[in-house]
Amino acid sequence: MASSTLFGAFLIGAACDVGRKRKSNQDALAVLLPEDGVPIPPLLVISDGMGGHNGGETASRLVIEAFREEFTQFQPPLDATQALQHCAQKAHEAIRARAADDPSLKGMGSTVVATFLSNDRVDVINVGDSRAYLLRGQEITQISADQSWVMDQVRAGKLTLEQARRHRKRNHLSMSLNANRPTIMPILKSETFEQDDILLLCSDGLWGVVPESFIWAASNEFEPQEAVDKLVTLANQSGGRDNISVIIARRQDRESVKTMQDDVTGAGE
Repeated sequence: MASSTLFGAFLIGAACDVGRKRKSNQDALAVLLPEDGVPIPPLLVISDGMGGHNGGETASRLVIEAFREEFTQFQPPLDATQALQHCAQKAHEAIRARAADDPSLKGMGSTVVATFLSNDRVDVINVGDSRAYLLRGQEITQISADQSWVMDQVRAGKLTLEQARRHRKRNHLSMSLNANRPTIMPILKSETFEQDDILLLCSDGLWGVVPESFIWAASNEFEPQEAVDKLVTLANQSGGRDNISVIIARRQDRESVKTMQDDVTGAGE
């Protein structure tokens, strides 16, 4: 079993799996670490492509490549919010440029969720419905904001969360990095990152399948790499109907916490 990546005070685990139903993996992820001596925080990125097998794979890969390329150019002092916006814009431009060169890719697009993780704060950007969660104590809190038709209706007071979970349009995005979209409107957020906090990023192959109670339990009980591997296994045991991507980060000296697994009845709740 692979071990967690150690960077400074942080342990980071990452996994990207095709799942059980899809023939190709249209998810992609990256854990981007600065070169030795460059005092900028790590950048964690997940993208979930769409637009058919070739289109989805191409779009998600272009997102990761754009974030990686821009990350190598960053120098301190870093304005994390501005840097995240810049990366997302470059990723969007890369998708539009590739589609302009290849008409077979004209319908491709991708979500993205990305975070800079500093010693005391986490800066988040998202486009689409890939998610970032902050785990603190007994709580798991989504800190990204889904840009989807159903969540737009929830925020407008026209649907409840329970209705949104079951709605036939629950997978319809209202914003994405897309070849046919001239401009994007990312959502940005900053949160404090306390000593025992855990950061988790994932695609809808995890959050749409595995209950948050299970996500909390695995993240708290195991080291990051073991936790992401177990969460991928849980998603596949629950059907694995989509590609599954997960990144977990926490401080190295954080002790494991007694999980809620004894109180959870099953992954189908």
